[in-house]
Amino acid sequence: MQYGSYCPQMEDVSAVGGEMQYDAYDLGLLQQPVIDRRTQAAEGRARLTLPHSASQAAPRSFVQPTQRVERDTEPIEPARYAPSHFTYDGGLVARSSSSQNELASSPAYKANERRHHYFGNLDHQLPQENTVNERYQEDEERHVADTVPQRITNSLNLPHAPRMLVQGIELVSTHELPDRFRAIFPFPVFNAIQSKSFKTAFQSNDNLVLSSPTGSGKTAVLELAVCRTANIFPVGQYKIVYQAPTKALCAERQRDWQKKFGSLGLDCAELTGDSNASDLKNVQSATIIITTPEKWDSMTRKWKDHEKLMQLVRLCLIDEVHILKEARGATLEAVVSRMKSIGSQIRFVALSATVPNSEDIATWLGKDPNNQHLPAVRERFGEEFRPVKLQKHVCGFQSNGNDFAFDQTLSQKLPNVIAKYSHRKPVMVFCATRQGTQSTAKLLAEWWAKASPMGRYWEAPRKRIKMIDPNLQDCVDSAVAFHHAGLELADRHAVETAFLEGSVSVICCTSTLAVGVNLPCHFVVIKNTVTYAGGVGMKEYADLEVMQMLGRAGRPQFDDSAVAVIMTRQEKVRHYEKMVSGQEVLESCLHLNLTDHLNAEIGLGTITDAYSAKTWLTGTFLYVRMKQNQNHYRLEGDIGSGDLDERLDRICNRDIELLQEYELVTSDSKLETTEYGGAMARYYVNFATMKVFMDLPPKAKVSDILAALSKAAEFQELRFRAGEKSTYKILNDNPLMRYRIPVDLALSAHKVSLIIQTVLSSIDFPDEEKSRKHRAQYNTEVAIIFQHVHRLIRCIIDCQIQRDDPVSARNALMLARSLGARVWDDSPLHMKQIEGIGPITVRKFVNANIKTIEDLERMESHRIEGLVSRNPPFGAKLIDKCRAFPKLRISLSAGHNSVSKRNEGVILNMKAEIGFLNEIVPVQFNRKAVYVCFLAESSDGRKLHFCRISAKKLDKGQDILFSALLTSSTQSVTCYVMCDDIAGTMREASVQPKLPLSMFPAPKLQSADDSELRGNKEPRKSGINNSHPRNFNVPARGHSKLKTCWE
Repeated sequence: MQYGSYCPQMEDVSAVGGEMQYDAYDLGLLQQPVIDRRTQAAEGRARLTLPHSASQAAPRSFVQPTQRVERDTEPIEPARYAPSHFTYDGGLVARSSSSQNELASSPAYKANERRHHYFGNLDHQLPQENTVNERYQEDEERHVADTVPQRITNSLNLPHAPRMLVQGIELVSTHELPDRFRAIFPFPVFNAIQSKSFKTAFQSNDNLVLSSPTGSGKTAVLELAVCRTANIFPVGQYKIVYQAPTKALCAERQRDWQKKFGSLGLDCAELTGDSNASDLKNVQSATIIITTPEKWDSMTRKWKDHEKLMQLVRLCLIDEVHILKEARGATLEAVVSRMKSIGSQIRFVALSATVPNSEDIATWLGKDPNNQHLPAVRERFGEEFRPVKLQKHVCGFQSNGNDFAFDQTLSQKLPNVIAKYSHRKPVMVFCATRQGTQSTAKLLAEWWAKASPMGRYWEAPRKRIKMIDPNLQDCVDSAVAFHHAGLELADRHAVETAFLEGSVSVICCTSTLAVGVNLPCHFVVIKNTVTYAGGVGMKEYADLEVMQMLGRAGRPQFDDSAVAVIMTRQEKVRHYEKMVSGQEVLESCLHLNLTDHLNAEIGLGTITDAYSAKTWLTGTFLYVRMKQNQNHYRLEGDIGSGDLDERLDRICNRDIELLQEYELVTSDSKLETTEYGGAMARYYVNFATMKVFMDLPPKAKVSDILAALSKAAEFQELRFRAGEKSTYKILNDNPLMRYRIPVDLALSAHKVSLIIQTVLSSIDFPDEEKSRKHRAQYNTEVAIIFQHVHRLIRCIIDCQIQRDDPVSARNALMLARSLGARVWDDSPLHMKQIEGIGPITVRKFVNANIKTIEDLERMESHRIEGLVSRNPPFGAKLIDKCRAFPKLRISLSAGHNSVSKRNEGVILNMKAEIGFLNEIVPVQFNRKAVYVCFLAESSDGRKLHFCRISAKKLDKGQDILFSALLTSSTQSVTCYVMCDDIAGTMREASVQPKLPLSMFPAPKLQSADDSELRGNKEPRKSGINNSHPRNFNVPARGHSKLKTCWE
């Protein structure tokens, strides 16, 4: 709980001449000494406290601010201001909505102070603003409505909860809630925004769209909706989904709501890109699921696998719904439209920053599941409801140069901007690049050092701060710092601490500091509105990023106002003025990757033909906006003419044809996803990435598959940064690099491939001085790559299995094991999977001719200890760990009486026996469940059988029966068995049946055309056109370009 300064002056008519009733808590507090009550209030443990000293803030004007409260009902007329006869001189402060900047209050305290004022001072004054230097919490979005006091009318029936009006809105007491929910809202009165939304959020089942400024208390409205759901559904019979755009916001919400709702038996589970298998289990038992749109999209694409879970969802909470206008907003739009269409009774509550067309969001969501033709209830609040008034300025500058030259121009203008707007208070400067943060910090530090004491706009450091980075140390001596992800963690923490303590007054940082780290300031500068984005060069910030950066301005515990300046090109000024003033119309981005979402809906059965595709499209936000602004939505191949109905037809047909062209959707009258389209949806693969995977050549080598992975659209942002290429050239020339890049390093795919191979080969990152500064970024990008690469390689495996290409599948499985273990599967490095063995230890073992885990297991413990210079019982423990490593066995045989002759050749019934050599079946390894893959192929490259089995089912081994078609007496059958994601586990067995030549058909001489025709398979039931050039019997599109993986 944070305490601050200002609440509108209020009059309690019912209290005149009467006694206020105290509850037991207030009576207990009245028995305590004043000093104890003051201490409790400072710690946030009391509702009863003494008035704190007034700040130096000037009295507020009597002028009533322009009211901007909108709802699809009659407007509310603001009440005239009338001074109270019981106003306290020191500034009566009532608690409202758990504000960041409020003082505690109680009925007892109010009554006491009103009496004191009535008898002691009859002069009427406006309330003064007060401040308390308390710790600020970023994500508590509740506030005291910052407005001019209003005349108060009738009192509530409850004598301890007087009726109050703010901005013409009657404030609602938390006593309106059932007792069990009151602890969730640790304040007696909801603020204006929450009170206005109370009836819809808590007393109805209507969908709700709430649009208001940052920090105005929107989160409490979501909590009211949660309470409504918990109040009307039995425990265990419902689930609630909360979606937010960032993992940082999801993590914070999970921590906050687990504390609040956990006592009610409502467990919260976080489900984001960082979640693992155990987190998925938690989701099954949790009541509130906190997730990102991307992760929930992935879950709902498998809706039939999670049907029971999905049917329990009764409430969907959407935070930051205004991300609809960004590229990733298409995912949010698709998943919400999907939840609307699956037939369950889901209520939607959406929060948005101030946008001019929130009514379009309301139209899209609909009033409720049974009245989609009516809009949702809409509440819109203006900037006057912001707890800390934010002055926003957009400064445009002329530039004829490139973005880097323009950035230098802005650097020279920055001191004047700080001098004009900073008010000598803490400053945060957001820069486009990491290098830009350093150069800007250096410039400001030099400007400060050269200025006279009177000409300095911030104070000197209060104490000496030690930094690891010498450039940072030079800047910090002038109370200036830079901050970005490439800094050492210790330096980042030191900068954050120094800024909070006041030893650093200016931070130059990248946009990443706008989320996750709580560093509010008085003055924010966005120096240039572009950032570097790899292959596309410089691009504009996303609107959400800009709003997050602006949101750093405002310190409720210190100020009642803040300032933000956006420095941009002159031609961009109007765009940012509209954005920061809430005048920019919210548009859809679903059309930019509609193909991906259509494929997912076809897989779910929501779309079965072009007509149902158009029907689904009419339920999206895209359709709502196309009805009003058709010209904004121009697609490739769309001429943009005709009425809306015709355009929807063209859009749907275009994307369906694209999916059919790449064999992702059938060509039958009823649309269905093929196995390839199913894999694309199942593994959440981008359509652009899927096209690369579908163009893999037959019998693809490991290098081909690695190149395809590296070209995935998911990695396109991993570009070479300034100064990095020389480091990656060193890595590329390392003799341990298995697949060198034979061309100049330029593409994101080059960097991704080198990073993957550096990890798998355990290559040491260069330690030269010029490379050392890139290590942190390298580690960050390793984490990003390995977050995505596992599902991408799974998609490739599934596609190659479906194509009956065992060579490609075997190589993809080998790469999957390597990626899972982070070592090459066929190298001695696979011994690193044993706890206690690192790269240096592996090298010592290899020098002693120990190259596998089996070799190590056969060693004597004392010899192991001698090789690695370790003391007993290190060797014995290591051998025990080796014994627990999964060791598979396989045998293969052909039945003597299982041969049948066909026109094409001989059918042979085969039996493979698989199991573990371990005394105890390794159901888990390195805390992960063990799964076994079995692959059988003929020597001429045909897939015979594939299956995946849990290790739990192999405690007594298992026989796998399959048939093999042999077309010549020289052919053989080979079977492979391996553990998923565990390197060094593959084992194989081969059989070459000794069958007489007479059993096989005589070879025929065929023309190339005849051979090609005979190679074509029978059409699949799915309706795929197998004459498509991507079939392996003919050259696939683009294969002629694959002479090298990197051309």
